[in-house]
Amino acid sequence: MKFNHKIAAAFAITLLSIFMTSCSGVIGYGVLLWNDNEHKISDGTVVPVYLKSNISKVYVIGLPDSKEKVEVPLWQLSVPEKKSKAIKRAAKYEEYKNTYAKSAIDGLPIRADKVNTSKQVYRLRKNETVKTLYKGNGVAPQNGGVPLEGEWLHVLTSNGTEGWCFSYNLRLFEMRAEEVVAQTVTVAESSEEEVDTLIGDVLNTTWYPDFYGSMISKKQIDLEYFNSSYKFNTGYSSGKISIVLPDLELEFPFSGVTKTEDKEYDFNDSPLHLVVRNSRSIVIKYADEKGMPRSYNFVSISGKSIEQIISEELERRQNEYKAISSSGPDFKSGNYGKISFNDGNQFAWSGFNKLVPSVIPSGAKGNGEIEIKYFVPAELKSSWDGIMTFNFEGADKEVNFLYKKEGNGIRLTAGSVSKRYEAKSGRNISTVSLPSNSLVLFFQK
Repeated sequence: MKFNHKIAAAFAITLLSIFMTSCSGVIGYGVLLWNDNEHKISDGTVVPVYLKSNISKVYVIGLPDSKEKVEVPLWQLSVPEKKSKAIKRAAKYEEYKNTYAKSAIDGLPIRADKVNTSKQVYRLRKNETVKTLYKGNGVAPQNGGVPLEGEWLHVLTSNGTEGWCFSYNLRLFEMRAEEVVAQTVTVAESSEEEVDTLIGDVLNTTWYPDFYGSMISKKQIDLEYFNSSYKFNTGYSSGKISIVLPDLELEFPFSGVTKTEDKEYDFNDSPLHLVVRNSRSIVIKYADEKGMPRSYNFVSISGKSIEQIISEELERRQNEYKAISSSGPDFKSGNYGKISFNDGNQFAWSGFNKLVPSVIPSGAKGNGEIEIKYFVPAELKSSWDGIMTFNFEGADKEVNFLYKKEGNGIRLTAGSVSKRYEAKSGRNISTVSLPSNSLVLFFQK
């Protein structure tokens, strides 16, 4: 005979109704994992369990200090066990009793274990609420090689999925069973009140990568990565927010801004979350397509425009080269030939055979172009004025020389330039050093 699920379900409901009015014995004790708002039972409460129905997917439990029995969904209660074990379980959950969390971003993953490479068991929607149960020790996710702040929390979703979620993009809050409505109203009311003050200034500001501020303060403008296109566009007039960095381009339409915490905002209908550090510094957070949390720091630039700063740096570099060429332009060495620093940053060098291939690559011709693009580190500034980059025709790599102008000539030594990729900013950071066995060359006027 064919099994009729509808009849079975109706039969189960009938049995439940009969059972809930009877005095059957307890099959175990469970811990309520999520507030029961209807009956005002707080999470963490140990309750007696009288029946489990796999068809209706409910437990029948007893209300505290009452003989009344009610139904709760299976996911809302821990698996029934001995009372002593249920009490120990409740103690494990005590630290996060009445503590819930909202996801600050779209796509935040819940994982099977406490490591960011573990299998994803669920992806949270932005503002989706989870119950935090307890914390655990694990491997913190990283952004640009730097561990993110936070901890791994074992959480429960409203559909019963359990797993581990790193707290960096969670916004924890307290919610008691009798305070659910008040909590929602408070958040909504406070979010609109402050949007027009702080966020209004933020939306009207152009934000550039924070390494721009570092370059300006150190007076070391790397023109490869300093331009007006790299920025966070708030979309104040266009309705589209965007991030453009050396290795990242994101753009999202958004429908408004909602305050989530003090100095924190969501761009509605987008995965971006804004943290305002101060009037000149912000952080943008989001989860990438793999669910990895990302954050980017931006600053505002005051005083001069980006274009003006670039123009001044180009002029500084040109003046530095002119100071070298005007002191010559021809310099001679008995061992290393003759160098002429000509107009247009052009050079001619003959007789450099003794430097091949240890310093100058094989196949390099005796002419090319000079760039002034690297910066001498502080520990070498007392001995060297700057660094010139020789681009020889016929050579497949640049040659860098630190230089020192002397009264009767110029002193050179081969410098080493190493580049380190910084994932957070998406750029290569250049570092100049002087090898311990570096040869010093002197060219006389």
